[in-house]
Amino acid sequence: MLSFCVSSLLLVCLFANNYNGCAAKTNWEATPLSIGSNTTNPSAMDMNLRIERISRSEFGFSGTFFWNIDMDDSVMVEMRVLSSYSGHESDYKLTPMSIPPQKFTEYINTFYKDLLMPNLGNCTDLPVYETEFVPPWPKTTFNFTRCALNGKGLPDILAEGYYKAEAIITALPNVEFTVAAILRIRTKMF
Repeated sequence: MLSFCVSSLLLVCLFANNYNGCAAKTNWEATPLSIGSNTTNPSAMDMNLRIERISRSEFGFSGTFFWNIDMDDSVMVEMRVLSSYSGHESDYKLTPMSIPPQKFTEYINTFYKDLLMPNLGNCTDLPVYETEFVPPWPKTTFNFTRCALNGKGLPDILAEGYYKAEAIITALPNVEFTVAAILRIRTKMF
């Protein structure tokens, strides 16, 4: 009887250990290859970002983001996420991870809070909102220091290849700002 209890206990411990090893976590790593921005009005919005080595095998980005527009219902945000196995410009295809155009306040209360802040919150001074966004959005220069994706809020599994992310912010009548980054995704073995 004692050997049955010990065997059962060992079996339960083995299953518990395997269960913890099966927890969902990203199976990919991202390497930024390029980052840049384009603006129609540098006195309203402008960004200066560069790729920077964090460690021997890890890269991120650093720089500044100048924001000098009032937030109202005319400010729209859109995110296009494209993927390509080869990295050739003609091979990029739109993915379902893209975000359709939406009002900035809507974006702050959803994707910003659920995706952007968990990934970049520890390397930037962008505002953090625990609950609903309460205007005003600060007019200032935000700083980024060695930011790298940690995968929080992103799919656990991504196909290997190249991904291009384009964020477009439009404030009528005369501001359109685009920031684009290209990442190479590789499957993590361990």
